Amino acid sequence: MAVGEPQEKPARDLEDPEWIAAQKSYLRKLDWIILPMISLLYFFEYLDRGNIAPAKTDDKRLQNAKLYGYAEGHLTATQGAGNGHEPLSDSEWQLCVMMFYVGLVLFQVPGCIGYRIFPPSKWVAFGVCGWCAVSVLQCIVYNLSGALACRFFLGMFEGLFGTGVLYYLSIWYHRTEMGVRVFWFLGPTAFAGAFGGLIAYGIGHIKSHIPVWKYLFLIEGIPGFCLGLLCLWWLPDRPEKNSRFSGIHQEIAVARYRNEMFDKSQRIEMKHIIWTITDWRLYLQVAVYLPTAGMLSSISGFLPTVVRSKLPHQYDSHVQYTDEIPKDLGYHEPTQANLMTVPPYVCAFVLMYITSWTSDRVRERGLHCTALATVAAVAYALLAFLPESALAGKYACICIAVACVYSTYPPSHAWATNNFGNETKRAIGAGLYTALGNLGSIAGTWFYPSKDAPQFRKGHLICMCLAIATAVFALTNSLLLRAVNNHRDKKHGKPDPSAVVDVTELGDKTPSFRFIT
Repeated sequence: MAVGEPQEKPARDLEDPEWIAAQKSYLRKLDWIILPMISLLYFFEYLDRGNIAPAKTDDKRLQNAKLYGYAEGHLTATQGAGNGHEPLSDSEWQLCVMMFYVGLVLFQVPGCIGYRIFPPSKWVAFGVCGWCAVSVLQCIVYNLSGALACRFFLGMFEGLFGTGVLYYLSIWYHRTEMGVRVFWFLGPTAFAGAFGGLIAYGIGHIKSHIPVWKYLFLIEGIPGFCLGLLCLWWLPDRPEKNSRFSGIHQEIAVARYRNEMFDKSQRIEMKHIIWTITDWRLYLQVAVYLPTAGMLSSISGFLPTVVRSKLPHQYDSHVQYTDEIPKDLGYHEPTQANLMTVPPYVCAFVLMYITSWTSDRVRERGLHCTALATVAAVAYALLAFLPESALAGKYACICIAVACVYSTYPPSHAWATNNFGNETKRAIGAGLYTALGNLGSIAGTWFYPSKDAPQFRKGHLICMCLAIATAVFALTNSLLLRAVNNHRDKKHGKPDPSAVVDVTELGDKTPSFRFIT
């Protein structure tokens, strides 16, 4: 049989009536083992990534002290204060936010390769415990250099963990099952945003001689470290090894792994690496994600500030907050800015699930991303041009924009992993996809300087253009992939949907391989 042609089925057919019920039981068990754990881990990752934003606003209680800054009465090293009275400048603050993404981008490809080389349970534990330890260490930072170092290493360890989870899921689930599973991995980004705002709101009321932002890092860092240790025992490694299943469930795990796209090789081959980095589809997929990443990082880093800035009164561009909170939206004290970031994230969580479920049901990703990005562009345009007095309308647009931007996240990530043909391409490709895409995250940290308050028109217009770019690239990618599939159908005939596709040698160049559009 020629290399790349459909191979014979596994010893037991997954459509065997005797296996149907067992497969449902297996999938339920697999979901309960993997999904809650990775959801919790990414929840804590996103908390630790984004807690720098609410920590900044909570420091209004400390007489204008900013994160890692000084105020009178807080001049000792034991309190984690720096060596000067002045708070961080606007550019220094944005540099702290950006430095996380520098570490993240540099280590996402090595992180994905680590999942391919090492047992995933141990690799996950290493990354999780590393970032949680760094997050807690932020409590004792006392100058800008220490802050930048912590943010870099936080990004590094999160890069080692996060991106590779997409590859990890792809060895357990079929392509048409990935949308909802990626949602349960990425959905906590929205939930963490809402929950982080609630935590910050509560911590902001703590009466203590210790700066309250220290509690934020401790409360959000220590539980994640404990979960990281639990991964060593809880998470299965691969379907054929340490899968935590036995009997018929273990047979199903192996059969499912071999059924859809079977990669018999366990080695990383140079030709597959070269094919990955020269594949135009990778870079078009990056073009879909990069503008989205810019919008996402601007939301996670600056949403509390943007929400608080919808003010009818003067605004202090250096301190980035004011005592005049608009009563139209129910803000009566500074801590409510964090509380009012919760509804946009709740909307995002709900819409993310709906989008992920429907994209799996119809086996389509690109049009979902296009529609969501188009609506987000309209919301950002309204944010930019609505009059300053339209506070309720602007807040509604914030909810819509946040929900739509976040909801492109699961289908676009599932889309990328769906279309990398074998395990090596998936590991390398997923790392490059997120690393290059997160260059947009670095840029996004500069979209909302405080000098642009209260309208932030420039930031909103930038995000509007990025949303339009996401829509255009997603639609283009979808149409091109449809054209490739049609060409292969004409040249090789339609593939047998029940046959095993051996992608060991040719990857997604295999004649019977079809792309998800």
